[in-house]
Amino acid sequence: MGGYAKLDTMLSTRVSLLLCLMIAAPAQAEIYKYVDENGQVTFTDVYRKGARRIDLPGAPAPVGGAGKSGKRATYQPSPANFPRIDGATQKRRDDIRRQVLQDEIDAERKNAADARRQLALGERLQPGERTSDATYLNRVRKLREAVQQHEQNVASIQRELGNLK
Repeated sequence: MGGYAKLDTMLSTRVSLLLCLMIAAPAQAEIYKYVDENGQVTFTDVYRKGARRIDLPGAPAPVGGAGKSGKRATYQPSPANFPRIDGATQKRRDDIRRQVLQDEIDAERKNAADARRQLALGERLQPGERTSDATYLNRVRKLREAVQQHEQNVASIQRELGNLK
C-alpha cells in the first residue's frame, strides 16, 4: 500500500505544479492607438481600422499568434449617409421628454400625497386593536413603504429633469 500512496502523492504534486504554472502565465493583450477624425487619441485592446499596435516595454511578447486566431472586433463609424438630427428636432424631442417627465412627477406627487393620507388613516387603531398587534404593525409598515417608494420615485424623476439640457 505504501507504493500507491507515494504514486498518488507524486501525481498530485505534478498536477498542482501544472495548475500553478497555468495560473501564473502572464496575461497578454495587444494595445492599439487610434486617432479619430477630430484628433481624439484612444488607446484600446480592440482593433479599429486605422489603429496602430503599440509595443509596451516590459510587456510579454505574444505567444504564437495570440489574439490573431479569433476574429477581431472592428469599429465601424456611422455611414456618411446615416440620418442626422438637426438641433431644432433634438430640441423638440427634449421638450417632449421634459413634458413627459413633468407629467410623471405630477402624478407621482399626487400618488405620494394619497399614500400619506392612507398612512394617516392606517395608523388609526381599529376597535380592539393595539399598536403592538401584528396586523397593525404589518399594515402600517406596508403603508410607510408605499409612501417611501413614491417619495423615491419623485426624487428619481427630479434627477432626470435636472439632467436634461
